[in-house]
Amino acid sequence: MRVVLPVLVALLLTGCASPTTQRVSVSKEQTATEAQKQLDIVAEELISETKRLREVHWRLSTKGVAMCPKVGPAWGAELATTPKGELAGSMVRLYGTSEVPTVLFLVPGSPAEAAGLRPGDRVLSIYGTPTSDTKALAEKRRTMKAQDPMPLVVRRGVEELKFEVKPVPACDYPAVLAPQQILNAFADGERIMITRGMMNFARTDEELALVVGHELAHNTMRHIDAKKANAAGGFVADLALAVLTRGAYNQANFAQAAASAYSQEFEAEADYVGLYMMAAAGYAIDDAPKFWRRMAAANPGNIKGTHSASHPSTSYRMVALEEAVKEIKVKAASGSALIPTKKDGTAFAGTSSAAPGAGGAAEVSMCVQKGRRVGDTFKVPGDGEYVVRRIQSTAGNCPSSMADNALVERVTR
Repeated sequence: MRVVLPVLVALLLTGCASPTTQRVSVSKEQTATEAQKQLDIVAEELISETKRLREVHWRLSTKGVAMCPKVGPAWGAELATTPKGELAGSMVRLYGTSEVPTVLFLVPGSPAEAAGLRPGDRVLSIYGTPTSDTKALAEKRRTMKAQDPMPLVVRRGVEELKFEVKPVPACDYPAVLAPQQILNAFADGERIMITRGMMNFARTDEELALVVGHELAHNTMRHIDAKKANAAGGFVADLALAVLTRGAYNQANFAQAAASAYSQEFEAEADYVGLYMMAAAGYAIDDAPKFWRRMAAANPGNIKGTHSASHPSTSYRMVALEEAVKEIKVKAASGSALIPTKKDGTAFAGTSSAAPGAGGAAEVSMCVQKGRRVGDTFKVPGDGEYVVRRIQSTAGNCPSSMADNALVERVTR
């Protein structure tokens, strides 16, 4: 049998059709060299997309911090160690990574850049804690106030240098680049994930800001917690029905139905709040609604939508955002703070003085009426009275009719 089987395979192969032209001769060395070039391209694309995501997320999370219940320190340096797998060689050669966290890039205008850090710096310690002790470092960060100075020790070449970075408060929901080449983005209550497919679909930073702002809004509005609570209530109903019917009827699945309750409403709210975050960050919002026309072209089945769908139709989302743009422009023209309006007509409450990580009275960035000065107080309907602590910039960060982006502090509720 051992002799017969190879013979049969050989006879089968001789009977199969084969190419009629010659195969170009390529050496293993040529193929290996090209494979490494392609891996280098993959690494460069990943870092480029990560940098774009970080810069958009930075603007939204620092300028829209007034809308975030969870605030933490942001300093604007992207760190990485050498990954395992095929990209290891490319990351070491192109970006100088090692087992020590290495600065890949700095967000322009960030505290890290202002402190003097550079790409290629290897960060040895933060807050006096070795970066190798990730657990202790995470605990240290959790206990620090958002604007506490951040001492660092870095190795630059053969030198060890000390820096003091002065972080700024930001929404404490980091953005993660997901490797999938599909059109998707999602939030889990702690982070937001944007796929590479969505990164490529978003043609401009304004479109990407719309997507990132939407996912940030899911977390700031605690939609994931709400869905979990709804599901828990549904589970109780499932259990009660099973008990009452002595197990005769146990397929109701109220838990799943409850988890899906208000799903479309949560998505619509994330669109609305996310647009306000875009405006607060100084992004142009006029063309934001048109994103949903492009999304409709990519997914025609979502144009009309259904009652059972988890998301509103693309046609609804387009029109709803157009109305939200009008609302924001009216507020900007009147000098009102760019903060979402609740169902009862009052302004959405932003971070409180007791926000986690804020430490004491929280100062937040806010677009204020042009001409306001340090020490001026003003009221936000339904949210209390604020005092201007510092004018951070004029023009560029806020709509032109507002002009000034200020660091403000709530003094009364």
